[in-house]
Amino acid sequence: MAFHTHPHCRGIRTMIMSLSIPLRVAIGANTLLCALLFNASAVADDYLPGDTFAHDLPDGGKGPEMVVVREGEFVMGGGRPGDNPEALVVEIAHPFAISKTEITNAMYRRFLKATQSGDLDSLQGAADDLPVSGITWDEAEAFVSWLSHQTGYNYRLPSSTQWEYAARAGSTRSYTWGDSAGESNANCLGCGVDYEGTLAPVASFKPNAWGLYDVHGNVWEWTKDCVDANSKPPLNGMPQLFGNCDNRELRGGSAQSDAWSIRLNARASARRQLRSLDVGMRVVMMFPR
Repeated sequence: MAFHTHPHCRGIRTMIMSLSIPLRVAIGANTLLCALLFNASAVADDYLPGDTFAHDLPDGGKGPEMVVVREGEFVMGGGRPGDNPEALVVEIAHPFAISKTEITNAMYRRFLKATQSGDLDSLQGAADDLPVSGITWDEAEAFVSWLSHQTGYNYRLPSSTQWEYAARAGSTRSYTWGDSAGESNANCLGCGVDYEGTLAPVASFKPNAWGLYDVHGNVWEWTKDCVDANSKPPLNGMPQLFGNCDNRELRGGSAQSDAWSIRLNARASARRQLRSLDVGMRVVMMFPR
């Protein structure tokens, strides 16, 4: 895991490095220093945008690989701030981390085993590197709750605006690579790929500028947001938690979507109880403030 040394920690970093090797490896020198001498929010300052990490799990495995996303602003739906006075400009005031790929069968299987779920049989024979699919919104919520409990960090489903901000990675276009879907850029119908309607292993296509894979196609991704056609989404990056919360927003499109439906601004919704083979998830981790 890469860390940026916190300014307050530089002077006595040597002291931490004198700890036993197992302790330094398990906790991390910079993190331990800042957590002990300052409040927990200082730990977030040690991450730089683009840093990646995967938290250790009690069973000896690793959580999903995460990438740190910087704070900033973007126009929901595309364009640049200031170009259109009617545009919705969303401000992401604090950095967060988001999984580089959609959650895989291997990761979700670890959750089912740990919780002794009867659903484990449903993943028998499912390839480890495929995105998990056919999960309801409530099951996705159960997964992030388990992940938070296992790691001690605040994991959750992304808000719709967090999802689009991270997926765009600074792009103002319809797709991360431009305004035309082109061919062989993502897993969707008519996109010139061999999978044609079936799931592809995660990270089969080029990532966006911030290192996220499959923000276009493969599986629709659950978000935290409720659906309310009569209101604008929160402009601070938080999820919309009012309206019709029996329905939740989906982003990204799937292998069974056409190119129009996998655009960065494409939005869909489904009942939280929906179990569809083209719906999966991606997760975020919120840093303490």
